[in-house]
Amino acid sequence: MQYSCSERHAVLMRFITDSFFNRGPDISFLSAFPAEHEFLFPPLTYLQPTGRTQRVQVDGTVFDVIDVKPNL
Repeated sequence: MQYSCSERHAVLMRFITDSFFNRGPDISFLSAFPAEHEFLFPPLTYLQPTGRTQRVQVDGTVFDVIDVKPNL
């Protein structure tokens, strides 16, 4: 979260998936940030907003968390 706190307001996307088929392969072992989970999606994957958002404040920075569902 530190690298995303350079501004006072940031946007995060939370991926909501129904099954592992919609998640893509896990590439966390390649991540520069070991505490994060990373997944690979094919080109032209559409991230459909679910309409659910959440506002979170951490150490003076406001994060808008937007739920999205990947459509392959």
